[in-house]
Amino acid sequence: MREALVMDSLKALIFDLDGTLYHQGPVRRAVLMHILRDHAARPIEGIRTLVALRVFRQAQEQLRSGTQSASDLSRLQIDWAARRSGMGKERIQRSLARWMVQEPLPFLAASRRSGTVELLQLAQDCGLQLGVLSDYPAEQKLISLGIRKYFDVVVAAQDREVQRFKPDPAGLLVALSRLRVCASDVLYIGDRADVDGLAASRAGVRSIILNRRENFDRVAALLPAHQVVHS
Repeated sequence: MREALVMDSLKALIFDLDGTLYHQGPVRRAVLMHILRDHAARPIEGIRTLVALRVFRQAQEQLRSGTQSASDLSRLQIDWAARRSGMGKERIQRSLARWMVQEPLPFLAASRRSGTVELLQLAQDCGLQLGVLSDYPAEQKLISLGIRKYFDVVVAAQDREVQRFKPDPAGLLVALSRLRVCASDVLYIGDRADVDGLAASRAGVRSIILNRRENFDRVAALLPAHQVVHS
């Protein structure tokens, strides 16, 4: 009963992106195969590319648990990865631009979590606002997923007002401000309890953490169906 009462006041849904709106595993495997094919004649270059991507992701996890402030989170992450790998910053940036930004885009739509479009449409029909909070720039990914049109607000950790990775609540607080809603009127949906769940808790927002095999049924069941807006 208490949960139902809370959901009656629901005004917005905010989603994590990577691992929540789409499954990362199939995308990373597809990109890996592309890297191996592209570097078949230059295996050392392929290994260096994989190392660059690995240390960049490690830098993100390191910065999650850190307390240092940043005026340029992207540069801070690249600096950390360059120091850890011994590679030049430009080399890392080139690898990221191709293999983490551009190359994954064609594979995203096929890896979209089951029921994503149906849930977003239902939420819109219920009169809810929709937002995305991602640890990486999200616009191109949402376009490739075919769902950008559903979102009122898109926030990334690299935004000027954020400059923090989750579980720091800064990104969620910015999303709440842009949506002009209170924390008690929002549900945040993610895929990592230690990152998304903790960020939501710190921001005073209710959350649902999905596992890899779930669709969005648990979220849809909480929507205030009586608020459906008829056109």
